[in-house]
Amino acid sequence: MSASAGRSGASLNDIVPIAATCSACGRSEVAACAAEGTACDSCSDRYLRSIDAEFLDDYARFGARSRQVIAEACLRALVLSDISNRKLLGATIYEQFVAAATDFVGLYHALINRRSEPIVKSVLGFRLEAPAALTFFAHLADSGPTELLHALGLPHAEQTAAMPAWLDVRERKQVKVALLEALADLHRLSEFRDVGERALVSAALRPGAAGTLTEHAGWLAGRRLLAGHVAALALNREGRGVEINLLSTDEDTLSAVVDGIDIITRLSRNVIFAFVSLNGPSAFRDGFPLA
Repeated sequence: MSASAGRSGASLNDIVPIAATCSACGRSEVAACAAEGTACDSCSDRYLRSIDAEFLDDYARFGARSRQVIAEACLRALVLSDISNRKLLGATIYEQFVAAATDFVGLYHALINRRSEPIVKSVLGFRLEAPAALTFFAHLADSGPTELLHALGLPHAEQTAAMPAWLDVRERKQVKVALLEALADLHRLSEFRDVGERALVSAALRPGAAGTLTEHAGWLAGRRLLAGHVAALALNREGRGVEINLLSTDEDTLSAVVDGIDIITRLSRNVIFAFVSLNGPSAFRDGFPLA
């Protein structure tokens, strides 16, 4: 489903009609300073807001699916792989879960902050930090799925009166289905809170840290791995010891992790579809002003 059918690709020239002059730099054309490679913050944000809708639409169609596709391919490959390769494939599935959850937390924060910063800027500039991960799961647990959707600018599926007049009957039904699925998936995602918080906080505390996998750890302070487990090794925050994260590569466990990735992927796509469908070009252009 496309929420931006009929929109043409954006360019720097597309922001000229938005304002005759730039309120920040005073150029006679808003795009002038950007064309010269010296864009002020105002001109940059205007340009980025002009591409927000197309960016989200493309992300929902393609980018959001990348973690799901990789994880499902790894799960299928387990059947024909030897024990060592199964462990490597299993570890990759865990990595895709962390990446998918990080992507969604970034999307969540971008939509929450849509009035203060262009969405594409927030999404592409997002860097996972422990408080951000904890805030998302706390919001979901404390406020519930419906209130979380409201915070993202989305109505309840039954609030058809809140849907804009430009949507026809078919489009209204599609948006309603997307919102209902999003609510159901937020309920399911709450079941992953413990594992999600641990995984995301661990990733946030060691950004860009080099690590490796091992299937034997007897050489490391006498630690021995159970059959079907793999260990992810990394230096601890102080750089004075080795941190061990044990991962089960049991097929049932990995299937549950892939289910979690599927939930996050479907949730991202439905949230984006509903958000773009319910907000017209002027809302994106003007930074989602309060009614």
